[in-house]
Amino acid sequence: MSALSDVVCPACRAALHVSAEVTVCGACGKAYPRVGGLLVLLPEAEAHVQLWRGQLGLLLERGQKTFDGLRDAAAAPDLLDSTRTRLLALGQAVRQQVTDVQAVLEPALGGAAAPGQGLPRGVVEYVGYLYRDWGWPSVGYDENAAALTSLAELLGERALGRVLVLGAGAGGLAYELHRRHGATQTIAVDVDPFLLVMAEQLVRGKTIPLTEASLKVLETSDVSRTWQLMASGGALGAEAFQCVFADGTSPPFAPGSFDSVVTPWFVDQVPRDLPAFAATVRRLLRTGGLWLNQGPLIYPEQVPFERRYSQDELFELAAAAGFERLSASRRSLRYLVSPLSGHGKIETVLSCLWRRGAAEKG
Repeated sequence: MSALSDVVCPACRAALHVSAEVTVCGACGKAYPRVGGLLVLLPEAEAHVQLWRGQLGLLLERGQKTFDGLRDAAAAPDLLDSTRTRLLALGQAVRQQVTDVQAVLEPALGGAAAPGQGLPRGVVEYVGYLYRDWGWPSVGYDENAAALTSLAELLGERALGRVLVLGAGAGGLAYELHRRHGATQTIAVDVDPFLLVMAEQLVRGKTIPLTEASLKVLETSDVSRTWQLMASGGALGAEAFQCVFADGTSPPFAPGSFDSVVTPWFVDQVPRDLPAFAATVRRLLRTGGLWLNQGPLIYPEQVPFERRYSQDELFELAAAAGFERLSASRRSLRYLVSPLSGHGKIETVLSCLWRRGAAEKG
């Protein structure tokens, strides 16, 4: 098996022959470049790369403004010495975090561009996933362990085979599933450059320093910590594990390409049409293939109430799409509880395992 096979053009769905640099569709002529060695399989790939470069420029600009603001605030008269110390420490932490991100992302993107619109979600919302997956376990905060236990109980002795992970994020869960559950090849899909570029390098065995800065401090010494992110289980090669930029609701792969599809913290956050998404998962799987889902079923506010499906409704939708439910469980899990600040959440998480049936549905 090649490192990346059964790929189709995101624009016209014709078969794609993946090349080392830029992949060009022979049917429609669309070109798909690479970022940090990762194939960008998005319909307007070049536009996405330009957007990401602008987002990096915006991150650098905002980081400097934040640093300047905290430095100016620390220069105000009549502050406690300890307050001044905290503000200066936080400013340095923010600047170092931006520098750490820049060191990885700028070479991958070919440089920053003039500040663009909006920051990548990985920087703003989900940077904690990188610490959680690759940094916090070094001090005993292994949140993924409980999530993996739930999934292992569902899988039993079943092997994942060739597996597609949709919404892989920082990649830690996909990496551990690959190592522990008989995966022959894992394709990890996401659209966030910050998370996926780092995940790719970590899976290959690189160690990345990344500073965590926290506004929620009890002591000034808790303002920041630089984690040495690493894959403690060792490196995986490109034949075994691939990261790809792609739309998780319309993955660019041929029907029946996978033995397993994994959707971690995805179905409630990304697809706007869950029945259609369930049918998409079914098309990607071979007959008898496995769909492994995990998440809290907490939907964004803009999702209409009639589409905020409950557990029972999710089971019905999967059955209507041609899946047989094998097992399911619920468990309360820690969610991004930082060892630096001690703050985070508890989520009630649903884990489900389905098998794709042979009969056509819909």
